[in-house]
Amino acid sequence: MGLRQLQHFVTLVEQGNFARAAAALHLSQPALSRSIQALEADCGSQLVDRAYGKARPTAAGLIVLERARRMLREGRELRRDLELLQDVAIGELRVGFGPFAAAFLMSPVLTALATAYPALRIDLEIADTPSLVRGLEAERLDLFVGESHSLAQTAQLRIERLPPVETAFYVRAGHPLADRAEVGLADLTHYPVAGPRVPQRVSDSFRRLLIAQGVDPARELLTIHCDEMHAVRTLVLGSDTVGLLPRAVMRGTRAKALTIAPALDQKTAYGIVSLAGHTLSPAAGAFVARVHAVLGRPDASSTSS
Repeated sequence: MGLRQLQHFVTLVEQGNFARAAAALHLSQPALSRSIQALEADCGSQLVDRAYGKARPTAAGLIVLERARRMLREGRELRRDLELLQDVAIGELRVGFGPFAAAFLMSPVLTALATAYPALRIDLEIADTPSLVRGLEAERLDLFVGESHSLAQTAQLRIERLPPVETAFYVRAGHPLADRAEVGLADLTHYPVAGPRVPQRVSDSFRRLLIAQGVDPARELLTIHCDEMHAVRTLVLGSDTVGLLPRAVMRGTRAKALTIAPALDQKTAYGIVSLAGHTLSPAAGAFVARVHAVLGRPDASSTSS
């Protein structure tokens, strides 16, 4: 039983039939069939149900599938760890940002990296936390900076805590709400409300407060979902839209941060998130160092969750 046979088996299950799997593996169908038969012989069990022209894992096949995926992943990580001996200047970085982090961290961090390592290849993704976690699990991302409170109990992730991000609901100068000493969440629902896709716990807390203030339970607070915070800022400054934004993004503008009553906890827990047990590349290490430099503090000790 070898890793090549296990890769053939995993690909067969994922593709669903021998023809597509053989094409994906650049093998002939007879060669793939022989590989699967040899694996079944090694395991002493039928792993694939070939009925009706489809390839589905048997009960034994499901057990092998889980272990095979783990072994293949460990094999890829071993090869990757050996490749980490390369210098960061000729490396590759696949990094993600949550919407708030992208708004105030992405530009200075990428500017610092591009200046220090002009040949470094960088693939960038901006998305909500669930999408970024899927990117890590699919090995599409090396790490990301994003909301970390919802990930606190996720054992397979390593989270390096960062200072919380302070946010507020903003309106333009001259907005009907701008001169009010306090406003309730219900007052915001008379206007478009823009912001990123917030974690479910935050959305649920908004809904509870709205219901308590007599708002229709079907009404969502955010009517415009946009993960590009600078676009939300432009919308706020140019219309009656209320925007949920990081305070750092609104500095230097004439926008007014609203005082919400009852008061909300408007600090968002943020962190640098990677896979637990996964060695960061020199490029990823350089990225982490630049994040801490932008935030103005030395590297913090890591916390695994």
